[in-house]
Amino acid sequence: MKDFFNQENHTKTVVVIFIFIIICVIFYFVKNFKSIDNQLKILLMILIVGLVAGICLIREQDKNVELLKNNFYLTTGSIEQYIVTNLKGKGDTGNSIKYIYSVDNHFFVHSYGENYYVDIPNDKPDLSLLYLVIYEKVNPKNSFILLNYPVNSSQDLERYKDLFKDKIPDDAIKQN
Repeated sequence: MKDFFNQENHTKTVVVIFIFIIICVIFYFVKNFKSIDNQLKILLMILIVGLVAGICLIREQDKNVELLKNNFYLTTGSIEQYIVTNLKGKGDTGNSIKYIYSVDNHFFVHSYGENYYVDIPNDKPDLSLLYLVIYEKVNPKNSFILLNYPVNSSQDLERYKDLFKDKIPDDAIKQN
């Protein structure tokens, strides 16, 4: 339970909602077990497993971001692929980015979709520029590219390192 209260606010909210849905589905499943057909039983079991998996995934993402915040370093990266899906009625959900960056002469390719921690704007950034990449020192694969921090020169990178020296700015990765 102590671990639950140490999670980010959005994680706590999603977990509580998922647990409520799981409890409702289990209650319906148990109360109507004899009268519902096998197909619905299977669908309800799939729903329960999916919700539990969703809870595990969001907690894992939360843990990775917390590790990144506590032990980070900066480098530059370039955008390989930038996808904006403007689905009517869905807003800007589905936006994703794929980027490449180097850490200690090792190249990493990472991608992620829009999430709670980092926004991926609908306006396509300049793909010819380098951008700041924040990564976990111990696990460089755990990273985000920060599109609001373009790197045009080595002075920009040094200026960003000074800015990030004490803590991660609020506009880089969303805080609690």
